[in-house]
Amino acid sequence: MNNQELLQKMKEDMEMRGFSHWTKESYELKAKDTMRYFKKPMEEVTTEELRNFLLKHLKEERKLSERSVNYYNSVIRFMYEVTMDKLINKKQLPMYRKRRKMKDVLTKEELSAFFNACDNYMYKTIFMLIYGSGLRVSEAVSIKVQDIDSRKMRIFVSEGKGKKDRYTVLPKASLNMLRKYYKMYKPKHPEGYIFLNREGRPLTVERTRIFFRRYRRKAKIDEKFVVHSLRHRICY
Repeated sequence: MNNQELLQKMKEDMEMRGFSHWTKESYELKAKDTMRYFKKPMEEVTTEELRNFLLKHLKEERKLSERSVNYYNSVIRFMYEVTMDKLINKKQLPMYRKRRKMKDVLTKEELSAFFNACDNYMYKTIFMLIYGSGLRVSEAVSIKVQDIDSRKMRIFVSEGKGKKDRYTVLPKASLNMLRKYYKMYKPKHPEGYIFLNREGRPLTVERTRIFFRRYRRKAKIDEKFVVHSLRHRICY
């Protein structure tokens, strides 16, 4: 099986397991990135080469976080054990252990600096939704027009964590930003997605994280804060 065939079968395996659109897209991007690195059929890649990829290339050369390296590790495990039906030695490819620590929370000053740094109104609106409504980034970028209930001031979240549906609060400030955003961008999508890229397709999680990092640097905020940190609010 060449890598193109492997990638196609991997897509089918994810579809059969009911992976979300965002998970499928993320797994595919990570799988392609891994394949580009090795430049040969994945069936020929050894465990030692996989170890070097995770530890040397991703962690030491690209300086990815342990969480990101674990994500690549999950994709590799899925690729081998599910799609290729090939056992790998997980003891030689261990996951980084999660460190127990207090949640990183942005101060009021940092939040102000961050939102002032957002010079793209679409992303500023998305980040305000994550902050004000406690949305995960995947939930925020997948919001549809029909999910917004301005009368009851709430947002319907379809298939959130654990594939559970729920409602969350819609602050007045976020609603005003959504209305202004809609007038500015006039998004049109057959399924009602609100946040679109230049090609008119739903915005991706990875693209949103790229812009978060850009504004984090601009606001001179510590790199330990990730987009998920916006959900951890301080009460003053």
